[in-house]
Amino acid sequence: MQKYIKYCLRAAEAGFLVAALAISPAVGAEKLKLTINWTPGNSDIGIQYADALGFYKEAGIDLEIEPGKGSGTTSQLVAAGSTDVGLASGSSAIAIAAKGAPIKIIAPIYQAPEWGIISLEDSPILKPKDLEGKSIAIPAGSADVALFETMLRANGVDKSKINILSADASGYLGLLAEKKVDGVSATPGDVMIPLGEKGIKTKILFYRDNGAPIVGLSVIARDDKLKKNPELYKKFIEATLKGYAAAIKNPEAAVDALRSRYPDSATKAALLEELTKYVISDFCVSGATGLGKPPATLWKTTGEVLTATFGSLGDGGIEAIHTEDYLPAQVPPCP
Repeated sequence: MQKYIKYCLRAAEAGFLVAALAISPAVGAEKLKLTINWTPGNSDIGIQYADALGFYKEAGIDLEIEPGKGSGTTSQLVAAGSTDVGLASGSSAIAIAAKGAPIKIIAPIYQAPEWGIISLEDSPILKPKDLEGKSIAIPAGSADVALFETMLRANGVDKSKINILSADASGYLGLLAEKKVDGVSATPGDVMIPLGEKGIKTKILFYRDNGAPIVGLSVIARDDKLKKNPELYKKFIEATLKGYAAAIKNPEAAVDALRSRYPDSATKAALLEELTKYVISDFCVSGATGLGKPPATLWKTTGEVLTATFGSLGDGGIEAIHTEDYLPAQVPPCP
């Protein structure tokens, strides 16, 4: 009887050990802290899904995912070395790099920016010139300010004729629904889908289609960290792109994985609509080799657009602010 009890205890201990190993990081896994651009959502869904599928663990990475407080803040945290890798808008990261911050874009996630001017469906805003005489809400210092101003310049719009309101994005739904403004600078997921759920129809004037086709949300890292451990960053990017490819292939499962981790995020229906209707199409542009690898022409345009907005981009220009050195030899195909 005593032998039997000892056997059961050993079996139980073994079972606990197996369970512990299953939920703990792999032995020898390298820690990596990632700060995303905002609260978890479709922008980082490929990262969340890759983590849920075990891609980072398989690559020997113990990943910590930290919510962000805007692309500008995330870029500054990466530049300061307070986080190992960041997810931030291309324009925000480049603006900070242009001032001398030692950061680089190592993989664009959105090869096209997701923002635009959103207005009610029956509004007369159909082209950039129509913004003259209208009131438009856009947060001061937001990543989309550069895109907005680029669109105005590219289309000969007189900025002095637009009533630009610096409003917090959290109030956009009310401002637009109550017709207190004619339009807001935002993404479809932040405004169009929530208003659509209330029966309010809207439309969007995308910046990318009106003179501002530049690199959007991207993975960024600090130069010295990249040089110190290049293999770690290569493994991270490969696992991340695999996660976005998996989300493209099975968007519903990716949304389920995101909501299982963050049940207070947007509804499944809203996330799935945004992902399939708007987000996936931003992952690649015409001429892209695959996920994370836009054509050289897009980088050239990005450099020209942001130089006109920020002035000099520093020594080496746009070419010194991005690199493909950490991409896998074979990137996942475009959707």
